[in-house]
Amino acid sequence: MNLSETHADLLKETFNIGVGSAAEALSEIAGGEEIILTVPQLRMMTLGDLGRQVRDVSGEDICSVTETFRGPFSGKAMMLYSQRESLELVRLMLGDMIPVEQIREMEGEALCEVGNIVLNACLAAMADMIGSEIETDIPQLKVGHFEKVLHQEAVGSDEHSILYLRMDFTMARYQLNGHIGFVFDLNSMTSLLACLENYLNSMLEM
Repeated sequence: MNLSETHADLLKETFNIGVGSAAEALSEIAGGEEIILTVPQLRMMTLGDLGRQVRDVSGEDICSVTETFRGPFSGKAMMLYSQRESLELVRLMLGDMIPVEQIREMEGEALCEVGNIVLNACLAAMADMIGSEIETDIPQLKVGHFEKVLHQEAVGSDEHSILYLRMDFTMARYQLNGHIGFVFDLNSMTSLLACLENYLNSMLEM
């Protein structure tokens, strides 16, 4: 199932609002260091397409922070980084004064916190747009080969559509490329498109 250009533009604008809010929260955690998050690319893809995209940009070994969400539409949200970039994110969040061995110990918790902030900000922006609540579960961390991680998250089903966002993470010291995926089954994707159409119609009536 494909998005129209109008739907894609609306979602991209909405997600840029969301990641902008997340960037402010992460900047505070990072001691005031300016962080800029942007969504330069958004499109629908299959599980196989997502795997190739992640492999080409981030390599074969990745970290995935995921959380299940439910509301007018339900699914699973994922934030994906290479293992190298994940460690750089953790160092940013915990500060340079933390010994490397302690960073390793705290890595999972810190990554889940970053993923929770970013994914919840995206979902909150969607909820504000459609005027409805979206609930989320506690984020979960998975580390491993991209094929294994992605098939676990998307249940390996061809019936699932994946709304893919490339996320650029820009700081003075780092330039990271991340991936955000929202996994929908057919019914939830249909519900999402209906919500988008309702929002656009309401804007025309104003």
